Amino acid sequence: MAQMIREGLYPQPPELYYGSSEALTHWMNSLPDKAFIIIGISHGLAAFAAGLISSLVSGTSRMTFGMISLSIIFISVMIYLFSYYFPAWFVIADTVVTAILGFTGVLIGSARYVS
Repeated sequence: MAQMIREGLYPQPPELYYGSSEALTHWMNSLPDKAFIIIGISHGLAAFAAGLISSLVSGTSRMTFGMISLSIIFISVMIYLFSYYFPAWFVIADTVVTAILGFTGVLIGSARYVS
């Protein structure tokens, strides 16, 4: 949903061609920092939710299942970040936020007491 909000606030130009790395880089550099922050928030929340929910619903090996789901989200985010021409500061910040929030979700979800 956050990605849709970003697209509504900062729409992609209709004449943009994805085969042209120069045009894509120019458009990415013209976006304000708020557009990247919205993307980072959505990645962090997705990683947190994946780690938390999978850890909560698994009966055994809660930490393992949480880390597996977090890894799936994390790899997807990495592919997304390196498929487009994002600024270096955003790639670093988004990687850190996704990893920390995802691991926090796994820790919270796997810490529940099971009798």
